[in-house]
Amino acid sequence: MLASLLRLRACALFVLPAALVAPLAAQLDRYELGLRLRAYEQRLGASTDKERTAASLRELDRAVQAFFRFDLQAVARAVDAADRRLLAAEPDAATTFARSVQFATAARLCDPQAGPVAFTLAVAFPTDAPCPEGLVLDVALDGDGKPRASVPVRELPCTGALPLADAALGDRTLNWTLRVGDRVLQQRSQGLSLAKELAPRLTALANATEDKPANDSLEAATAPLLAKQLAGMTKQKPEETVLPGARLLGDAEAMLVASGKGEPFFGPERAGEHWLRVPLRRGGVTVRLLVPKDSLPDAKRPLVLAMHGAGGSENMFFDSYGAGAIVTLCQARGWYLVAPRSELLGSYDAPQLIDALAARWPIDTAKVLLVGHSMGAGQAASAAARAPERFTAVALLGGGGGIGKGQGLAGRPFFVGAGERDFGRGGALTLHKALVKAGADASWHEYADVEHLAVVQFALPDVFAFFERALQPKVEAGK
Repeated sequence: MLASLLRLRACALFVLPAALVAPLAAQLDRYELGLRLRAYEQRLGASTDKERTAASLRELDRAVQAFFRFDLQAVARAVDAADRRLLAAEPDAATTFARSVQFATAARLCDPQAGPVAFTLAVAFPTDAPCPEGLVLDVALDGDGKPRASVPVRELPCTGALPLADAALGDRTLNWTLRVGDRVLQQRSQGLSLAKELAPRLTALANATEDKPANDSLEAATAPLLAKQLAGMTKQKPEETVLPGARLLGDAEAMLVASGKGEPFFGPERAGEHWLRVPLRRGGVTVRLLVPKDSLPDAKRPLVLAMHGAGGSENMFFDSYGAGAIVTLCQARGWYLVAPRSELLGSYDAPQLIDALAARWPIDTAKVLLVGHSMGAGQAASAAARAPERFTAVALLGGGGGIGKGQGLAGRPFFVGAGERDFGRGGALTLHKALVKAGADASWHEYADVEHLAVVQFALPDVFAFFERALQPKVEAGK
């Protein structure tokens, strides 16, 4: 696996495969790194200072290089440095220390009646800044008028317990704050899901999905996926995203009932984001799907198919890449969005996936828009070359790939982009030239000072303007 990732340097994304994270989980896990990256990308997206932005992106490039050394602590340190470059003033020693720590609960899906949940404040990455005197950790849930736990921090790691007996059920936001007196040094948020009678419900769900042959329905295929995700949330498992565990538990139980009756659970009326296992003719594919809030059974909508980079997952486009900017762009237009999980070796059949989704949701299969980043750009180019008639427009960012002889690509609209500091720029430029040679209507876009990861965030507004133009009815010459 290590050798494969290094050979894929030109198309890799700095999210470690789960198999590689386990030995490093005691230092920093995917969940913590994902939270840091998302917070940084939100600040980056709001930045209007070109000099600070350029300096920040240079630090982000160091984070990418740290990924290739499989050093998650160095990645977190570089992301923090990138974030600091966006600030008007450099943080003092006390704040620097507060920025270098991570907070973790023993579980992210809990039964409030089962007792308090343990938590730990520990080092995320080393710093020379000392622990400030009088430092206090406050932990609260959204809606709390005061902290549920306050713990003096004298050294790391620091532990405590969060009482939950009177907490409202559901998917909650946990807020933790580091302060000295009334001065707040750091304030962060993460997820904590609370469900009643959790243990017997999870046992029943596991029994209903374990070693049972699933039928070919979407519900029967998805229930085991959710059972596994939910079981992982009850442990300190290195997840990479904030899952709505309470809602997913209810969904899994309901879909098993629906599946047993031969009835659908998922449909256009169930708006929002869903984690699914979609059955295909051979096997299936894990996806994250956005169903627009105003989706109606008789209103067919465009679909954006988003392919992530190596080492990532179905969560990358939804959570990272500009803190999930593509979700906002799709929701504003009433478009469906699906991000499938890709593997380093092998992949899924994109047209089969499109057809499977369109069989359940009102997706206009004549209006499918494809975007890929890094490894995903290569996969998107290959998918478009194999079945060009299935995609209205294709955007390829920060990566290269093969298109064979490019037959059938003549006149097809392609958007190819890379950052000026993007190590995938060379491959992307080569791919652009191959598309032009094949007669495709390919345009080249380069983003000044931008490196490999941030190119998606900077390019997406242009990509969606390109998509909208491609969806416009064609006007014949002379009319």
